[in-house]
Amino acid sequence: MTSRGRSLLRSFLLLLAFVTHGGTPAWAADQAMPPGFALHLELGSRMATFSFSLPQAGCVSVLAKQAGRRETTRLWGPVWLASGAHAIALEASRVASRTGTIECFSVSLIPRQAVGRTGKGERQFIRPMGLGWDAGHRELYVADTGNDRIVRLAADGRFIGQYGGFGLTLGDPSEEREDSLSAPWDVAPGGFSNFYVADQNNDRICEFDAYKSYKGLFFPKKGEPRSRLSRPRGLTIDHENNVWVVDSRNDRVLKLSPAGVKMLELGGYGSSQWNFRDPTQVAVDQEGRIYVSDPGHRRISVFDRLGSFQGVITDHLKSPVGVGIDPDGLVAICDEETNELGLYTPDGRRVHFCAGFSEQDRFRAPADVVVTPRAVYLLDSGNHRVVLLERRKSVLESSWQAGPRVLE
Repeated sequence: MTSRGRSLLRSFLLLLAFVTHGGTPAWAADQAMPPGFALHLELGSRMATFSFSLPQAGCVSVLAKQAGRRETTRLWGPVWLASGAHAIALEASRVASRTGTIECFSVSLIPRQAVGRTGKGERQFIRPMGLGWDAGHRELYVADTGNDRIVRLAADGRFIGQYGGFGLTLGDPSEEREDSLSAPWDVAPGGFSNFYVADQNNDRICEFDAYKSYKGLFFPKKGEPRSRLSRPRGLTIDHENNVWVVDSRNDRVLKLSPAGVKMLELGGYGSSQWNFRDPTQVAVDQEGRIYVSDPGHRRISVFDRLGSFQGVITDHLKSPVGVGIDPDGLVAICDEETNELGLYTPDGRRVHFCAGFSEQDRFRAPADVVVTPRAVYLLDSGNHRVVLLERRKSVLESSWQAGPRVLE
């Protein structure tokens, strides 16, 4: 047999093995066995059912590839599942004519570096309370609350610049600097501006432009007394460039359009599942779910993209103040009372936690967290520093491929 004939035969055998094993290739003996598990997909007219057997427990997600793009869409999960046989049913229209994977994964966080100490220098902080991540430039923004400023750092912790600061021109109250900040609580890079600041003691959200110059008041607009804020804290920007604001003294969360127009209001003071008590931070995931840090109720409150209540996260939490979204859909939560950083599934199960570098060097009153594919940045406020943690992911995955849906 010629070399071309052997190559064609080999390709045919691999294709036959792929079909026979329901989408999981049985590779030839001279190739390394890739991580995976037995998977079968049954596509009906209304529902698609994934049947599989996990060799180990872990967080499970169903992913689909975007046609012509490198990005993937999360169709289901992540949900923690025990080892053994499982079945997941999804609407057939979401699966038909697509390819993807089911992955079983775990994520661990390893502290690697600390940046900062108490003080007023370039890489020094006084009780910083908020973090923001600029994914486009790979830069970290720190709301250095005690120093009334925003500090900009490179991904490895190098100092780049600082903005704001509290002060009066020549000591004259009538000449107060327009860009001065008073106890800024949080900062959010992105959107149609360069970054937004929750200027806590000035009861406003202000914005800085792409040149890092003060651009003006974002919210509330002048002449709108009904839109007043009272001690705004957490800020985040969602995937549609909307700005979310935690209005802490009013016990509510506001969704603002890129033009600063109020679109949605959540919460209000009270003890029901829809209410907050002294909220601090907010995060929005790719599916549009809204997570609100509600330390007054010792919980993270979860809402859908329309603002309907979905549930709470309470596992191991006493005073959760910071919340962020992991690239794999996990929820990162830091608790200022337990002094821990935990990773949770969206339905509230804690799957990993970290409390410091060692027993002698522990976190103290952590205030906020941002997560990137390779690293996690924790604002260790009580120690006046930012902690860089390595994000290490272990994964088993198997591929699936669905044909066109057969309509009844």
